[in-house]
Amino acid sequence: MEETPELRLAIENLYAIFASYPLRDDTNACPCCHSPDDEKRLHGKPLRKMNLDDLAEYATGALSVWGDETDFKHFLPRIFELSVAHGQEFVDPEMVFNKLHLGEWRYWPDAEQRAVEHFFDALWRCILDGQPHEYYGWEIEGWLCGIAHAVGDLSPYLETWSVMETENARLNLAAFIADTDFADPSCRATAYWEERAESFAEVGAWVRGIVVKEKMKTIAAEYSQYDFVERAYISLP
Repeated sequence: MEETPELRLAIENLYAIFASYPLRDDTNACPCCHSPDDEKRLHGKPLRKMNLDDLAEYATGALSVWGDETDFKHFLPRIFELSVAHGQEFVDPEMVFNKLHLGEWRYWPDAEQRAVEHFFDALWRCILDGQPHEYYGWEIEGWLCGIAHAVGDLSPYLETWSVMETENARLNLAAFIADTDFADPSCRATAYWEERAESFAEVGAWVRGIVVKEKMKTIAAEYSQYDFVERAYISLP
């Protein structure tokens, strides 16, 4: 995605806040899952120079089969930055942000928690105001599910979308409804959502609620030239 200035500042703040966590000589990768070469890869470049190939395996295995909380905090700014830049080409955002849950980040120092919250706020606004394109509704769902794995309560993020009136945010709401199953009252949490079934239900209730219905009524009237807008509007119960 194309970073906003706000998101860039939030990422730089992550680097500043987590700079005190050094890279250990041995990050204790599970020997059954990872080779000594995998460990060497983590030490081959400065943090900001590490690319997708350097960090994808670690970002997938962190805190479960590779390293501890200190190791994860060291790499967190670059992992989040690569996730923003490359999305699922790097590691699924659901998997990336679930690491915060595994690391019990709500017990971290206040400054670290605030930095992560600032990042998610800036990331979400950037996602919502991204240029609409094919399949972007599904991409938004992936990001939202990833955020759910970290924060639990999605109501602030849904409220942000409810009141955001840029053209892109409004069209992306239609794309999200058209591309996903949340408009269907019988839809159930699957895949990454299974572990966050309450958040899945929260999103579904919001999509089918009066605020979104009224918003979509206006969007459908204003952007009738888009097929996905019509599909979204007529799908709402």
